[in-house]
Amino acid sequence: MARERNSFKMGTVEMMTLFILSKGDFYGYQISSLIGKLTDNRVTVPESTLYPTLYKLVDRKLISDKAVPSGKNRVRVYYHLEKEGEERLKELLEDYRKITEGIAQLLTTEEIYEEDV
Repeated sequence: MARERNSFKMGTVEMMTLFILSKGDFYGYQISSLIGKLTDNRVTVPESTLYPTLYKLVDRKLISDKAVPSGKNRVRVYYHLEKEGEERLKELLEDYRKITEGIAQLLTTEEIYEEDV
């Protein structure tokens, strides 16, 4: 069960990350913070979960990364949504819509009969 939950969470982290990057270029800590802030901390994505997702998205060429000097001997890596990432985000949002509508329909079912199976 934990494996399925982790897979579901990783899919939602990918969707949320692509969505945030559709609004602009951000570095990892900003993305993690924005997810928490924009969900009133109902959803938190620690950087230890976020960075593997970012690396995977870069490898799949859905996003690109750019190192930018930031202060004294520091570099921040900003992530940018690519055209392929925009297409992937559309797919994920459509899947999310279908799944949430289906779950809502199921959860409003008053009674289930053996004939329904």
